[in-house]
Amino acid sequence: MRLAVIYLICFLCVDVYAIDRVDIIAPSCKGMESNLTRIREYVKTLDLDAHIAEKIYSNDNPFYSNSDEFRANDLINALTDNSKIIWCIKGGKGASRLISYLERLPDEQKEKIAQNKNKKILIGYSDITPLHIYLQIKYDWQTLHGTMLEMIVNTLVSQDSIDKLQALILGKQDSIRFDNLKIINELNHGNGNIKSTIIGGNMTLIENGVGTTWQINAKDKILFLEDIGVSPYAMERSLDHLKQANIFDKVCAVIFGDFINSGDDDLVAVVKKRFAQSVNFPVFTMHGVGHGFINNPLPLNTSAVINIQDEKKGLFFMDVQNVNCSP
Repeated sequence: MRLAVIYLICFLCVDVYAIDRVDIIAPSCKGMESNLTRIREYVKTLDLDAHIAEKIYSNDNPFYSNSDEFRANDLINALTDNSKIIWCIKGGKGASRLISYLERLPDEQKEKIAQNKNKKILIGYSDITPLHIYLQIKYDWQTLHGTMLEMIVNTLVSQDSIDKLQALILGKQDSIRFDNLKIINELNHGNGNIKSTIIGGNMTLIENGVGTTWQINAKDKILFLEDIGVSPYAMERSLDHLKQANIFDKVCAVIFGDFINSGDDDLVAVVKKRFAQSVNFPVFTMHGVGHGFINNPLPLNTSAVINIQDEKKGLFFMDVQNVNCSP
């Protein structure tokens, strides 16, 4: 196993210097009512205007923050209004149920979402993965795999991760770097460059998307995967399913992020290694992106380059940037 030093630099297309309104949505599970005030106060410390729909939470649904219709309408309003950031409160379950509402939108609303490409950024991870993928596939949006507001106000994520996320969305920093990647299979990388678009998110949700309108398209891309609470045998089963469903066909590389609370980290490492040895593309692991206390932001649907600086030392540099940004 070779150590890899990877630099990941992200340039977001959103006009961050013009940010004023932030749409705060709950497309998945219900958070704590008492945290809504704390969320507003936190967003205010960023000099941003927090917009939260009235009666965002309902007690009538046993699983989700509100009815499917309410959650869908709140999401659609956020996708089509003049806000610059759509920030999810919490993940959990239920976001994929909203995609059928997006599919049934009239053409004029779909056109508004299309026109908001590079004008808005969606922030979330975990159960928000289907929304990331859908916006990327249907509208070529860049999105941000990043921590959600309930986690921030409950101090369930490191301050360093919060600082990195804030720096990106506020325009104080136009790049983020990861330097803890390891390559876990021995392949000939040609000239040492792997250049593509980076996509992905939660493995379970990506698997759930197989056969749907939001099935991920990883062809010629770098695919990032992370998860929580998945036992090693279930992880291997999911990877086998994705392989048999041709999701890995012609992928440029796979990066495993954090897989936490599996019950056996050693066996998770075995599953990753077995997978890496069974494929003909580079497979990397890295820590600090996923469900852990350290959860650094990862821009998705952005251009990435993994460059092997020194094959003998296993040094890699990865630049991620959007080549379609307007000046």
